[in-house]
Amino acid sequence: MPLRQWSIVRVPVERNPKDTRGESWKIEGAKSEWDSLEKKVEIVGELGLKDRLNIVAGLVDDCVETIGMARRSLGIIRPTIEECYLSKQEDYDVSTQLTLLGHPLPKTKEQYPTIPRIRYRCSKCKAKKAHDQQVLEWGFYEWMRKNPDNPSQVWENARIRSSEHELFFLIGNLLRHRNRFVIISVLRLGKRPVHQPLVKPIK
Repeated sequence: MPLRQWSIVRVPVERNPKDTRGESWKIEGAKSEWDSLEKKVEIVGELGLKDRLNIVAGLVDDCVETIGMARRSLGIIRPTIEECYLSKQEDYDVSTQLTLLGHPLPKTKEQYPTIPRIRYRCSKCKAKKAHDQQVLEWGFYEWMRKNPDNPSQVWENARIRSSEHELFFLIGNLLRHRNRFVIISVLRLGKRPVHQPLVKPIK
């Protein structure tokens, strides 16, 4: 699919009857029409540089705990980083799956020996100790796949400690573990004045 991070899209969606989380949807026909799903995604625009920070800043929650207590599955956090590290994945799957033509399929996150994790505090953290969460953003894993001798470079690539960027985490919980959150995406936005948000914060 020709999607980019800030694409604005129009897409038909449906509920997953096995997933009761309010923000969880899937593309219509996600199982039965897998080979043609890209035809259902229509790109109608792209969020401009000037609007990105305004929108994200207007959606920030004060703490992961707030999102959990509201029984939401998604949220945006402005973190204060305590530590970025790669943890060893116990019993990781080293097998390689092949297509019918014998070509290797892309690795899943379970097939990497290390897992990128970040320990951080929220802007108004209510937790007794820092949050320690796995990063799921695919770019991290692609770097580790292509550069197995230099996996720690992922942190610099993500501009985690850049003084020129505002840093936010898009976080989400897991279907089978509603109280466990992961970092879906690391949002790096160039510093600029924040104007009236284009959308109201979710409460």
